[in-house]
Amino acid sequence: MRVAQLLGANALMFVTGVGLLPLLGVGRSWRTLLARIGLSYFCGIVATAIVAAHLALVHVSFGWTGLFVLAGLSALSSAWHLRGTERPVWRRPRFATIAGIAALTALLAEYARAFAVAPLNRYDAWAIWALKGHALFSFGWADPAVFAGHAYRFANLDYPLLLPSLEAIDFRAMGAFDTRVLHLQFLLLLVAALAALATLLRDRVPGLLLWPALIALALAPAVFDQLLTAYADLPLALTFAVALTAAGRWLLTREGWALAVATLAFAGALLTKNEGLLFVVAAYAALFVAAPGHRRVVAAALGTDVVLLLPWRLYMAVHGLHNKDYSLADSFDLHHVRGRLGVGPIAFRTLAGQMLDPLQWGLLVPLFAVLLIVAFVAGRRALAVYGAVWGLLSWLGLSWIYVISHYEYSVYLDSSKARVVASLAVGAAALTPLLAAEAWASVRGRGRPRGAGARTP
Repeated sequence: MRVAQLLGANALMFVTGVGLLPLLGVGRSWRTLLARIGLSYFCGIVATAIVAAHLALVHVSFGWTGLFVLAGLSALSSAWHLRGTERPVWRRPRFATIAGIAALTALLAEYARAFAVAPLNRYDAWAIWALKGHALFSFGWADPAVFAGHAYRFANLDYPLLLPSLEAIDFRAMGAFDTRVLHLQFLLLLVAALAALATLLRDRVPGLLLWPALIALALAPAVFDQLLTAYADLPLALTFAVALTAAGRWLLTREGWALAVATLAFAGALLTKNEGLLFVVAAYAALFVAAPGHRRVVAAALGTDVVLLLPWRLYMAVHGLHNKDYSLADSFDLHHVRGRLGVGPIAFRTLAGQMLDPLQWGLLVPLFAVLLIVAFVAGRRALAVYGAVWGLLSWLGLSWIYVISHYEYSVYLDSSKARVVASLAVGAAALTPLLAAEAWASVRGRGRPRGAGARTP
């Protein structure tokens, strides 16, 4: 029964996403909406969680009523915007698409066997994420007695509320604090992210390349292991990877809807975990470098994300919350930094070892590095520069955190190294098929017109 209730809540998030696509410019007709319907579930989850997280700050609970209202308004808006537009035309899917979807479905169904029965037995899952989700479920809002209370300082109170808000929606849908069925939400987020990536890439990347790349991502041992912990690191990585890929598509095609999807997903990353700020800033910096003629557009997207992050930052300021792990202001504490500069190279090498570990991420990161070079040499320099600048800035930024932290670096690095590289590895894996397809198109001497690809929707 509770599984059905959780699935029902997610079905309403899907409807919300379908209604949101025309507003993002993704589907300007019934035909294009159907062709890009794979984005709807991911966009629906992120948008619903963002709305719930903001409402939690102003004493508004978000449950079944909120889900129905949001889905209904989105559906009505979609029907209004698409009235009288071109109807969809059925096209027989290609064999590679059918085989890829079947393989991913079988893999995710096998994963579901573990996610349906896994206990919530990891410390951070209980002490940070589920604790906050339970508090939102019980109190109906981000009551400062818990979310800014001294007694709960161990729970990283400065972390944003997107994931706890999503958990609270699930608890309200199920009518109980069910920590076992909750794991299915994390698996469903993987489903939504893979569908979004497939939709973003399917008309730019041949199916024989796209589906093996997505299967390789889903098969990476760290994806399964870290999602099953119910920590926020893999949800952050998946959300950010969709944003990174959508922005990469925009860089190639200048399609406004791709940047709109990226902006929404970047906002989701910012509101998932503090490290999301590092990755999002690195991605926008890479866009500024790779798209110099469109910096005003990039700045507008960045401004939208800043506005969406602002309510949580105001809540933190009002209640005096701060990051207990590290403070960026410590970058200017020369005495502190001078005594820990040796930590930087150690962290840099250690994080590299985590990303290159085949028992965690397979060959995802090495392939990305090789294809960056290939794409650059092949003439796809904007995309290659974008990927390289983002990856290097993120890697350096993560290493710098261990320098400015006041924790003993070896303990801090050892306890977090496997998790913090998730966004780097998953983001690299998401960009890899796009880099490969663009490099191959260039080698074959086929310059692509804007918005064109391997197959038109």
